[in-house]
Amino acid sequence: MSKYWSELANRLVPYVPGEQHKDKTYIKLNTNENPYPPSPRVLAAIRHAVQESLRLYPDPAGQGLRQAAARRFGLSERQVFIGNGSDEILAFSFAAFFTPGAPVLFPDVTYSFYKVYANLYHLPYETVALDDDFHVPLDAFHLECAGVVVPNPNAPTGKYVPVDAFRPLLEKHADHVVILDEAYIDFGGESAVKLIDDYPNLLVIQTLSKSRALAGLRIGMALGQEELTEGLERVKNSFNSYTLDRLARRRRWKMRTTSGRLAGTSSGRGNGRSGSSKSWGAPQSNRRRTSS
Repeated sequence: MSKYWSELANRLVPYVPGEQHKDKTYIKLNTNENPYPPSPRVLAAIRHAVQESLRLYPDPAGQGLRQAAARRFGLSERQVFIGNGSDEILAFSFAAFFTPGAPVLFPDVTYSFYKVYANLYHLPYETVALDDDFHVPLDAFHLECAGVVVPNPNAPTGKYVPVDAFRPLLEKHADHVVILDEAYIDFGGESAVKLIDDYPNLLVIQTLSKSRALAGLRIGMALGQEELTEGLERVKNSFNSYTLDRLARRRRWKMRTTSGRLAGTSSGRGNGRSGSSKSWGAPQSNRRRTSS
């Protein structure tokens, strides 16, 4: 507490990141970091980007990355928004799409940052209890609400909900945004991106921090119809037009499905597999992630 803090700062209970020990070598699970390194080609392209152009501001639109993501997911460039990890995109989403009044709905056992964002923006929220098998019961999200957030797969449970099961939820809350947080989708399950053309209220958020082994670059993506991505752009440009650095935006990602992997290439360079070709279940921890 401080007399110099605003009422908001005094009231907030901030998110606590996972510890980053520096005194010993640990097998560290609390941040759900990928145990495999990025592709050598990814690292080579990043080194290539470290040059005199770092004196310049990056492209605020991140056009190269957006174009590559659009090709990968079969969307238009304007249906892709990129940000400084999926955490930043989630923060922008709470500001852009949820209005104080009715509650925001999300599971009771899930990523603890959702409550932080709700409190930051003065949004009431209701948590929906998991069922006895730790699944997210979509039919329980029936309350009148300002919007819905569901991580799929959920964490720390690792439970996945088949994509088509979200259709009734999207239809019931057709006047409100439904966010599917797919931080761990590459570890098992089908992305809901295929539903975007059918549902203008669907926003799918992904990160390059987990399966793509690039937590240090802080890259997240939101995928949805243009009405939603434009809302995110309005909020982003009210905070900071340059939310990704030049090294991250220099990447022109060629994304392909190879054991749930995303391969990175620089413009004019060959593509390489991010990490191992193996796929494994979502890591278990008492937190979903410290940052994405």
